[in-house]
Amino acid sequence: EGYVLDTTPKSIKIKVGEAQTLRFYNQKQGCIVVKKLDKQTGEPLAGVEFQITYSDGSYLDDDYGHLSSKGLYKTDANGEIRISGVVGTLVITETKPLPGYVMDEGTRTQTVKVNASDTQTITVYNTKIGGLTIIKKDEETGERIKGVQFEVRKLNGEIVGTYTTDKNGVINLPEAEKGWYQVVELKAAKGYQLDDTPHQIEVKDGGTATLEITNRQTGSALIHKVDSLTGEGIYGVTFLLSDAKGNPVGTYQSDNEGYVYIDQGLADGKYTIREIECADGYILDTQPKTIYVQYGGCTTITWPNTAVRGQIQIIKKSADYNPTNGLPAGTLLEGATFEIYNERNGNKVDTIVTGANGLASSKQLPLGRYTIRETKAPANYGASSETYTAVLEYSGQIVKLEITNKSLSTGVSIEKTGPKEATSGQPVRYVFSRIGNNSNVMLQSFYWRDTLPAAVRLDKVVTGTYNFPGTYKIVYKVNNTGDYRTLADSLSTSRNYTLAASPTALGLAANERVTEIMFVFGQVPGGFSQVEAPMLHCKAVSGLTAGSSFVNVADVGGTHDGVWVQAVSRWVTTVYGKPKPLPKTGY
Repeated sequence: EGYVLDTTPKSIKIKVGEAQTLRFYNQKQGCIVVKKLDKQTGEPLAGVEFQITYSDGSYLDDDYGHLSSKGLYKTDANGEIRISGVVGTLVITETKPLPGYVMDEGTRTQTVKVNASDTQTITVYNTKIGGLTIIKKDEETGERIKGVQFEVRKLNGEIVGTYTTDKNGVINLPEAEKGWYQVVELKAAKGYQLDDTPHQIEVKDGGTATLEITNRQTGSALIHKVDSLTGEGIYGVTFLLSDAKGNPVGTYQSDNEGYVYIDQGLADGKYTIREIECADGYILDTQPKTIYVQYGGCTTITWPNTAVRGQIQIIKKSADYNPTNGLPAGTLLEGATFEIYNERNGNKVDTIVTGANGLASSKQLPLGRYTIRETKAPANYGASSETYTAVLEYSGQIVKLEITNKSLSTGVSIEKTGPKEATSGQPVRYVFSRIGNNSNVMLQSFYWRDTLPAAVRLDKVVTGTYNFPGTYKIVYKVNNTGDYRTLADSLSTSRNYTLAASPTALGLAANERVTEIMFVFGQVPGGFSQVEAPMLHCKAVSGLTAGSSFVNVADVGGTHDGVWVQAVSRWVTTVYGKPKPLPKTGY
């Protein structure tokens, strides 16, 4: 192997008794080397595929003809294909270039003759595809701009794609083929003007074409429409913005605070603003304003309007006789607080308080509709829950409202009963009645509680029922801790529960006992009360001294305007001893 077969016949004459010598000579087979290089850099290119055949079209197989490769070979890490044991005329054709490269059609197929003991080398070059880079910059600062969208197409109309600049303001298209391209900006970055001018650029093989496009920052405008007297923002004023040529740019309306922010990519230059619709209760200002928008800046204008005004007055009186302060119905009341809101935008425009004459007057208000709510009642009176409406319709109008308050009555109650006498080890049952909110107002943090004496141990709880729908929970304390523990939660006021509460049921230690049990309701309306009676079932402890007594205390409470309203009920039980047996008499 590795030598060329010599098929030439040779003749020899053999004589008796003589040794004859016949010599055959073989030439070494040749070698073919294919090199693949980058045309610009001269760097070797690995992985490029070639097909190698003999001139008759048969494949050149590897390993001296023993390994069939169908004539296909790829360049190695050094960019070479090296095949030994070759003799003859070879046709070498590049079949597949590397990604990002183009084949040179002029040198794609080459023919070479390899002689015996000969090494032939051919070098094939590939050229990198040209590539296209688009760079987006700020026109003044030169800073790169991200997030700009472009469409790239060939001049024949074929769309290459839509691309967006990265964080460095760059779009790279490394596989763009040679030829002419058109680049058009479709969407500018926020704060910049759109440049929709078509840009053309030629891409050539072997080099990257770079297209730099600049953008100008846009300007913006901020209009603040305010009341000329109070300086407060005016809602709902409509403006028309026009450019220097009188072309409308857009219409805008002031928000709840009187602001109009125009951030729609305003180009540098002069603009005119006209008020085309005023807010209710104001006089339309027909005088146009001129503003100048500068590169990247925000032009601000404060624009006052004069209101046509009126006033709201409230007279506060008592609705009934007040048993707490003794004032009769119809008394003018001091200290009622009201808030006035613009009905159109919901903004609070004034807060007023009645004086000693029961009168509260608003400041001068623009014409329009207003809602009034009482936020604080005079002492010993309940605040009205109604919402009132006042409409100011003409200049100088005074709208008067007379609002009454009912007397505030707060109170709670609880009563408890139990055995008047008990002895050691005897069951002790406490029954609770008249638990309720006797107020004519709602109470917060409503509860009722029982404090158990050391002489008894709690066994079970009967919850009772209550006249308003809702839920509540029951908590308790033990003697060794000040924290409440939960016995039951989310209990319905309409159900009567029996809950186990013995030391064993609660998992108490031998030295622990329940000292308090409390029913927690939260918010309850006036008239809230029990229906079925709650009960606590207990047991007197052993070793009580006859003649002694123990006291059970129950209390109930809630808050109104942060002030506690409470009531207490006590029950005293006397301890008696068991009767001694009488001596026997008679015979």
